[in-house]
Amino acid sequence: MKAVTVIIETPKGSGQKYDYDPQTGKMKLKKVMPLGLVFPFDFGFIPGTVGGDGDPLDVLVVSEVSAFSGCVMDCRIIGAFKVVQQEPNGERIRNDRLIAVPEVSQRYADVMALRDLSKTIVEQAVAFFTSYNQQAGKKFEVLEKLSAARAFQLVEKSRLDLPVKMLVELFLPLYDGNGEVFPEKLYAELREELTAKFGGLTAYSRNPVKGFWKPAGNHAEKDVLLVFEVMCEKVETEFWDELKARLLKTFKQDSLIIRCSKIELR
Repeated sequence: MKAVTVIIETPKGSGQKYDYDPQTGKMKLKKVMPLGLVFPFDFGFIPGTVGGDGDPLDVLVVSEVSAFSGCVMDCRIIGAFKVVQQEPNGERIRNDRLIAVPEVSQRYADVMALRDLSKTIVEQAVAFFTSYNQQAGKKFEVLEKLSAARAFQLVEKSRLDLPVKMLVELFLPLYDGNGEVFPEKLYAELREELTAKFGGLTAYSRNPVKGFWKPAGNHAEKDVLLVFEVMCEKVETEFWDELKARLLKTFKQDSLIIRCSKIELR
């Protein structure tokens, strides 16, 4: 099975719960937990998936290290808890918890399935989720422990269940007004932000995009662009307006094209 991308929201040992905020592209403090209740391992989500609660699939990442909020890591899925969560209003929803191990882990390098973990670790994970939900007035019930293969199927199915209807193309300049190349850091930060929000992106260059005549010259100037593409269920105008305003300042541009089109599924 191939590795999956996991974005860490709350690090191991934290007594605060953090959630990724897609509007700002930042991690937001959600709650402070009771004294003594901390996350036993890094906790995050798989971008580009959707679970029974409408949010991306949750992942507990078992590792010898503690990462940080916003850390992106390649992990292998080793199993999952098939879960029914009862809300305070009595509604019961599926809210499965996947268990993963970082590909770079040395201590857990041979762990390929839940059965390879110690019984204590598995029990600790279940106890934490149970206590965490109790604090929120919810009931947490593990229906079944899934194998690595069945857990990975959950991930693949959740990607298919994600409704994708729109394609958004973001056209970015590669050179400034003086002909200097913009720093790669600018594109890397944007790639990370868009990947976290939309679960992935496609990047490609168009060289040249278009030739046009200068008002006082007789030669065409070539505009070299990098294009980022993302797919989404709907276009969040507020997000894209804010992003465009920010990128105009970052790249020192008078204009910047963001093009939206509907995907025709057949």
